[in-house]
Amino acid sequence: MKRANLEKRINHYYSETQDTDSVIEYGVAILVFNAITMTNYSFICKELFKEIFLTSEPTDQLREYCLYFYDYFEFSEWEIVRDRLFKNRAEFSERTREIRPETKYVRAASVPTNKKLDWLYENYLDDRERALAVKERYNYAFKIVFLDENGKRHKQTFKNADVSMSHTQLKTLLKILTRLTIFEKNGVRRFYEIVFPECETSVGRRQFADAADDAAYLERKRQEAETQ
Repeated sequence: MKRANLEKRINHYYSETQDTDSVIEYGVAILVFNAITMTNYSFICKELFKEIFLTSEPTDQLREYCLYFYDYFEFSEWEIVRDRLFKNRAEFSERTREIRPETKYVRAASVPTNKKLDWLYENYLDDRERALAVKERYNYAFKIVFLDENGKRHKQTFKNADVSMSHTQLKTLLKILTRLTIFEKNGVRRFYEIVFPECETSVGRRQFADAADDAAYLERKRQEAETQ
């Protein structure tokens, strides 16, 4: 989904429901997606998330996930958020202790963008692969296998992924998804557990048989890279 459409849907959902906990979980999911892929979703709905943390009634969800949104605030604003959600700094430190090591992977200010495509082409691919095609033809993905709450397998593909990230980073990001309760199908949580041995990294090339379609595809990919 394009950034503008996603922002519109989240803002509309919140205006209709005032469901702060669900919206915050959607925000966390976007942060994870933003960290895994090179598509730019950084600071999506920034003003909405700031409003929620600065004015909404404190909840356990806000306390649990606030540190993930640290980059959304000026330091003076962040101090207000911290003081609203926690009785004191000791409580803040204790409540965020477990997730603190994860935050370096989801921070909106330091995630990969389409500029990483250049790095992947020059450093991740070998000489033979670079000789076969220009960088715009290559696509990268993670194919992740999850179990739902009933133990049923399903696959989630993260396209335009930063496949150079470490296994530790990828596992950390995916495990964050398993803590979210918003993704359900028929009342069953979707991302309940990750089947790591069945997950795959995919690198492919795309070329159209029709010359005009192929030229249009390459031009579109170049324009997308310039706007990220």
